[in-house]
Amino acid sequence: MSDEVKLCVEILEKAIVFEEEGMAFFKDRAQNAPSVLERNLFNSLAKDEAGHKAHLVQLREDILRENSLTALPDVTDDHVMDVRAIFTGALADVHDPYNFELEELEIIKGAMDVERRGYEMYSQAAAAVTTPKAKDLFGHLAVEEQNHFTLLKNTYDYMADPEGFAGFDGNAMLDGG
Repeated sequence: MSDEVKLCVEILEKAIVFEEEGMAFFKDRAQNAPSVLERNLFNSLAKDEAGHKAHLVQLREDILRENSLTALPDVTDDHVMDVRAIFTGALADVHDPYNFELEELEIIKGAMDVERRGYEMYSQAAAAVTTPKAKDLFGHLAVEEQNHFTLLKNTYDYMADPEGFAGFDGNAMLDGG
């Protein structure tokens, strides 16, 4: 097994554990969420994390079976989630945006931190590998984590100041760009 294949398998194994932890975190938050907005949001994120995990497990198995990174798929934008649609959907059943407690904002901030760590993990993975397909894959996963962060940031802003919420901002950047 080449060093690059070993590195990608190691990264995927860490990523699978990270996605499992994220899925458990969001499922727990959804079950204990005091508001419909948070319940909808966290259920959606838990579902995304489960999909990420399944995809990563399949990629790892494909790489191990073929002992090659040629098993990695070409990355397309087909799997990039529409964060605006998820945010709008989460708001659909919300009746009173002022009905929340300050600790709920702390929960959202904690979720934002989870996504920030995912973004950093995948960005570092993209920088560590040399194979273009692997770089594309990990770069794509970093974008997915950034999209989750954007979703949470918009939710936080809306909950913190419903009247001052200027509308969905799809441009939150974790990389400082």
